[in-house]
Amino acid sequence: MYKPKVWLVASLVFLVLALSLLPVQTGHAASLPEVLSAIQNVNGAAAVDTSAAASTDSHSGGGIFGKLLGLLFDKILGPILNLGSGGQTGGKTGDLAGKVIVIDPGHGGSNPGATGPGGVTESSVNLAVGLKVKKLLENGGAKVILTRATDRTVAAPGSSLGEELQARLDAADANKADIFVSLHSNDNPNSSIQGTMTFYNAANARPLAESIQKAVIKSTGAVDKNVESATFYVLRNASMPSVLVEMGFMSNPQEEQKLANAAYQDKIAQGVYRGITGYFAK
Repeated sequence: MYKPKVWLVASLVFLVLALSLLPVQTGHAASLPEVLSAIQNVNGAAAVDTSAAASTDSHSGGGIFGKLLGLLFDKILGPILNLGSGGQTGGKTGDLAGKVIVIDPGHGGSNPGATGPGGVTESSVNLAVGLKVKKLLENGGAKVILTRATDRTVAAPGSSLGEELQARLDAADANKADIFVSLHSNDNPNSSIQGTMTFYNAANARPLAESIQKAVIKSTGAVDKNVESATFYVLRNASMPSVLVEMGFMSNPQEEQKLANAAYQDKIAQGVYRGITGYFAK
């Protein structure tokens, strides 16, 4: 438990001493791209992509000190601090290594779910966001199971609703999933109602629901309708922590437009991803 911390402290001390000798010429406080530029030139290595439009001075150097510094950056500080990630928004690779996560885009096929006043179907929104969440989670190192990756039902044609929902849980059990996250879009006769809410059933699923709800609200700025306990089939019959995220109300014209927008779907996906990583980090 303490060994990684010792390595980190020792590495940071070494880096500070090393940087004090690097000729980073600036008329202001050195930015991260400038520091990385100095490091890479001392090491004689390939350029580190920081995805930042900052001007840096080029310096050369090398020797055993430069090689040691390069090794320190590549093998220790780089992975720890996630530098040189190219600006990826999905977090550093390995955050979720070893985790098996089921993402369940609700409805599909003959069951489109709610349909908004503009004709947008819930099943299409659920799937679009689910695919985005899957990509983010996989970038984080998780094994991700999508209950459906196309517009279809999960159970065989002609199955009952109970059989359809059980088929989704069966996929989670078959893959020994750590968590189950079902994605839905809400509906209400009152078209003025809007917002995001997350449901759970078992007590051990509440922390997951709270983490996802908080992260999605932060990412999207949607109305926070909080977390609630519910008895939905995929919540009460799951053998692992299971939550159901109602991403917004299809019945609200403004929210329907948001839910159909790819950029807004990205924000939802980022929130779900961050909520999941936050849950596992605790």
